Amino acid sequence: MGTEVLPTVDNKGKHPLHPMPDEVVLPPTAEEELKTPEAGDDEHMEEPPSNKRRNYGHYHEEDGPTHFCKAILAPKFECIPMPLDFTKHFVAVPTGFKLRNNTGCSWKVTVKLMNGRVTLEQGWATYAAVHQIKIGYMVTFKLLTPDTLKVIIFDDDGIEVVNKCGKHDEAFAAKD
Repeated sequence: MGTEVLPTVDNKGKHPLHPMPDEVVLPPTAEEELKTPEAGDDEHMEEPPSNKRRNYGHYHEEDGPTHFCKAILAPKFECIPMPLDFTKHFVAVPTGFKLRNNTGCSWKVTVKLMNGRVTLEQGWATYAAVHQIKIGYMVTFKLLTPDTLKVIIFDDDGIEVVNKCGKHDEAFAAKD
C-alpha cells in the first residue's frame, strides 16, 4: 500500500520515459479574452489615460523615478546635487525640501539651481554633520511628496544607520 515512483529516464539514463510536450497552451481566461487585443487591432484600442503609456495591453505610469542614491565620496558636505534624470520629471522645483529620516526626524534644506541641476544646499551640511554621515556612506532619497524626501543612510558596510540626531539646530529643524 505505498505510492509507486516511476523512473524519469530509461535504465541507460539517456531518454525520458515520460516526455513533456514542447509547449503547453492553456486557453485564455475570460478576463484575458476581454483585455487582450487581436494582432493588428491597435487602432481599436482605447487611448491610455494622460500620464500613462500603453505597453503590451496594459498601461505604465510616465511620472518618472521616485528614488535616487548618492555615495558620499568627498569630505565636503556643502550640497548634494540631485540626478538630472530624477529632477526632469518635476512639474515645479520647490524652493526647499523637508528631509525625513527613519527615526522621525524632519529637517529643512533649501534648493538651489547650480549648473542646471537641482541641488540640496543650505541645511544639508548641518544635516550631514548632525546625522554623522561620513565618507563611504550611501544615502538614499525617496520622493514622498513634491517637497518631502525620505532619507535613509547606509554605512560603509551597507548597514542602515539608525541614530537619533538629538537636538537639532533650531534654524533647520522642521516643525510637523
